[in-house]
Amino acid sequence: MKAKQIIPEQREQPKPLPAPSNKEREDQLAPWQKEVVALAEARLSLDEEQDVVSEMLRRAIGLCRIVEDMARSESESETSLEALATVMEVIEQDLYVAKWITTGRVQNPTWFEI
Repeated sequence: MKAKQIIPEQREQPKPLPAPSNKEREDQLAPWQKEVVALAEARLSLDEEQDVVSEMLRRAIGLCRIVEDMARSESESETSLEALATVMEVIEQDLYVAKWITTGRVQNPTWFEI
């Protein structure tokens, strides 16, 4: 017969690693993510959260209408396609700012994934 191994009643649990600070989390962000955070913080320094988010969403909707009009135009020049891409980048940035504000200002690189 094999001897049974005696397990002490109080096992020492490994101590969890300390959570990274906001500064450490911010250092992990890509440059474009840092820009989104900086824009959001700048906008929040001027207005209340609800006002900033409402303005960002109104702006994104308005820009989407511009994109729709540009996409339906008969002119398919390279300039109009470049302008379309630029407007879409602005819309994306505005939506990321609104998302960052409304989700509790998370400083996590995976937060920016869709």
